[in-house]
Amino acid sequence: MSVEKRQINVWYGRIEDAPRFPDLQYWQAQDDDEKFAAAWEMVLEAHAIKGEDLSESRLQRSVARFQRRGS
Repeated sequence: MSVEKRQINVWYGRIEDAPRFPDLQYWQAQDDDEKFAAAWEMVLEAHAIKGEDLSESRLQRSVARFQRRGS
C-alpha cells in the first residue's frame, strides 16, 4: 500500500476576510492530466449522488438543420 503525501492549507478567520480564490495557486501548479482527473472524479461523484447511470454520461448534443433561402 502506497502512502500519498498531501499538503493541506487551513485558513481561520471571518468569511468576509477569506481569500477570494484560496486554491487558485494550487490548481495553476497542477498539470493538465491532474486537472482532468479531478474534474472526471467530480463527474463520477455527481452521477453517483444523483443515482444516474454512468453510461448516460456524455456531452450534450444539439441537432439543427439549415436551409438556404430561395432567391
